Amino acid sequence: MPITPADFVIENASVITMDSQCPFAKGVAVADGKITALISSENENYPIKPGGKRINGKGLTLLPGLIDAHCHLRAQISHELSVSCSRNSINSIEEIINAIRQEAKCLPPGTWIRATGYDPFYLKEERHPNRWDLDQAAPNHPVRLRHVTRHASVLNSAALTLAGIGPTSSEPPGMKVDRNYETGMPTGVIYGGDTWLSQFVIPPITAAQLKTGAIHLQKKLLSRGITSVQDATPTNGLGDLEFWANRIDQENWSIPIQLMANEKNHLTLTKHLAKEFSPEISTRLEMGSVKVVLEALPELYPSLDELSRIAVTATSRNVPIAVHAVDPEMVWTATEAIRSAQDNYPEKKIRHRIEHLSLCPDAFLPAISELGIIVVTNPSLIYNHGDRYLIDVDPLEQEWLYRMNSLRSANISMAAGSDAPIASFDPWIGIKTACIRASISGNVVGPAEKLSRWQALKMYTTGAALAGGWEKVRGKIHPGYQADLIALDLDPLNCSLEALSHINVLAAWSSGNLVYSGKPIFSLFS
Repeated sequence: MPITPADFVIENASVITMDSQCPFAKGVAVADGKITALISSENENYPIKPGGKRINGKGLTLLPGLIDAHCHLRAQISHELSVSCSRNSINSIEEIINAIRQEAKCLPPGTWIRATGYDPFYLKEERHPNRWDLDQAAPNHPVRLRHVTRHASVLNSAALTLAGIGPTSSEPPGMKVDRNYETGMPTGVIYGGDTWLSQFVIPPITAAQLKTGAIHLQKKLLSRGITSVQDATPTNGLGDLEFWANRIDQENWSIPIQLMANEKNHLTLTKHLAKEFSPEISTRLEMGSVKVVLEALPELYPSLDELSRIAVTATSRNVPIAVHAVDPEMVWTATEAIRSAQDNYPEKKIRHRIEHLSLCPDAFLPAISELGIIVVTNPSLIYNHGDRYLIDVDPLEQEWLYRMNSLRSANISMAAGSDAPIASFDPWIGIKTACIRASISGNVVGPAEKLSRWQALKMYTTGAALAGGWEKVRGKIHPGYQADLIALDLDPLNCSLEALSHINVLAAWSSGNLVYSGKPIFSLFS
């Protein structure tokens, strides 16, 4: 077979390919946005095109670009534009009140105030803030304060009025309004209902804010080595599809995005994407799974019958489902719904997903393996929230938390996602946490579930590619694959465990194009 001359060749590098058949190399050749060859010591003079570049890697480590298999892009932008009430800056409800009060001083009356990241576990009062706390901060502004998990919110009185939530109001499916037992008066605390609030009550952030936020977000993602993402937001709609298409078309957004959406939106977005956008945009923006969020408020919603219907319908369209499942009942329900879909369409080999698998007993692992379900786990949640898990979760169930080694032993495919903004989008925190299982304060959560470094890296490369149906195009440094590459200052397989979360990404390529460089590229490699 003739050798294809390269647009550029990186030689004298330490290449970790993430391909188990050929895990290491000395360099890589790239042509037309794809890997054309791995360079060994025997073929260092790989031919290049006229005007092509031969780059001395100076012993730096090359890795496939990392893939975040579960994040929320617009939510991350919104998070960075909101009043931060995280444990890094807030220790009490009084401090939350003061932070929101300062924001209110800068905004006209009636303007929505968004605040995010509070966690009662770390507050001095050890309780949720309520409507009356937020009324003290901003009596003339509607306020939404989101829990760190984004599965609970606190609204002040003005926001409750706009939402139509009062002593006798009914509750939309999947939402529970906390009320005074005697009077029925809402306390302001709302469990679930994130989709309903976002669609019908709280206005979106402005287009200008989103555009600016996207520019900053892309740089942050690339600077940590993330070159592809799977956005697991169930409320993604036409506006989101068009927003990201415009970023690709107008502002050189280089990170391929796979959007999930709920059942209703997914088909509409799929048709719109095929009809309205150019092939160039479609190479970096595509539809992923049908996303379903299971809620238990107090009964499981959607029910097993409804989830099974969703799974069967999606499977008929050759589309996987991705089910948010955080407790054993949800895991069982997700597994049985996927079983129903496979029973209806045994000829279709679709890799359905369970997102999080936060608490999973041993008894469920054989079925997950048998059905070929991919588990998308979140090591960074252990880092960011592990201390709370060790208090809130029954000690007898703590070994079920975010299982990894047990899944590997059961031959269950795994991917990793940040779940940003609920946890840090930094993949190196996740990779380190998968290896040591330590929380931010150093408490170890489920030590038997530790992974090796190679196994942890797989979740962000080949595993994440498999979860998105990208296993033949990205996730490895392999001939014919997209040339998504990152150059690192340390070798993640050989540096100290402590150093894993401090690895610096020196450069990143997407489809062979240099899209990030911490320094001028020629000072790095020439």
